Amino acid sequence: MRRTAALFGVLLALVPAVPAAADNSGGRATYGVRPTGKTAPDGRSTFAYAATPGGVFTDQVEISNPGTKPLTLKVYANDAFTPGTGGFDLLAAGKKSDDAGTWITVSRSSVQVPARGKVIVPFTLKVPATATPGDHSAGIVATLTSIGTDAKGNKVAVDQRVGSRVYLRISGTLEPRLTVEGLTAAYHPSRNPFSSGKTTLTYRVRNTGNVRLGAHQKVVVKTLWGTRKTANGVADVPEILPGDAVDMVAEVKGALPAIWLTGSVSADPLAQAGDEKLPLSSTTRDHGFWAVSWTLLAIVGGLLLLVGGGFGFRFWRRRRVTAGA
Repeated sequence: MRRTAALFGVLLALVPAVPAAADNSGGRATYGVRPTGKTAPDGRSTFAYAATPGGVFTDQVEISNPGTKPLTLKVYANDAFTPGTGGFDLLAAGKKSDDAGTWITVSRSSVQVPARGKVIVPFTLKVPATATPGDHSAGIVATLTSIGTDAKGNKVAVDQRVGSRVYLRISGTLEPRLTVEGLTAAYHPSRNPFSSGKTTLTYRVRNTGNVRLGAHQKVVVKTLWGTRKTANGVADVPEILPGDAVDMVAEVKGALPAIWLTGSVSADPLAQAGDEKLPLSSTTRDHGFWAVSWTLLAIVGGLLLLVGGGFGFRFWRRRRVTAGA
């Protein structure tokens, strides 16, 4: 008899485009979630609001089903966050929200969407009087639960999620700020002891302000005498939500095994659309580290021993000659 295992397989298409739809491969259904007017789509790609504490909004979300079978879907809102790998995600259904996800009340907790049809679901967003200034983010999600089979043949419950983003800005003092955290570096010498090696730097870019920001980064490795090598291909981070961080890895080629090197990461905030007038300032973090080619040290050490041995032998012979005289 096959056991039933608890598994949450998630497909979350929270993209700023319409409609957001799941892949139909592997037996998954296809359905979309997007902002809408009261009777028809209104061209919005996300839900975006500006409010004061205590403000109230009413709006609606469209859930569409282009498939040939009706779908029964759960509908709810949850807090958003930026995963360490980047992007936009929501708390899992079993995790409790404590921010904008709790401010949204959906009029229906589940819907049945007919084949090749759609359902418009009203909701209310109530901003608490204690809401802090800056950006708060959430998502409205439609979830389809189905039964699948894992690699061991066990029956498992799979949750497929498709949603639409909710961005809310509360009036007050805006503080755009990034920091670079946890910078470490590892030097990898070349197999050729007389050639340059490469350095791997790992770090985290955190949004310590209260507005959404992207991040442009410059990663450099410097020697004690001032030569510099810069990492190529460090991609910009499009968006980091306040309080969240993205883990980064950069590789710098061409650094010499100069005993002691310094890795430097600069993060320049990138304003989101509409925030171009915000005052933005760069942040930099440095980290010193050892950069040694043990093969080269062994060669140099061997040469020093040979040279020292030669001088020692000559000194010994000179003393013998002097003593014999």
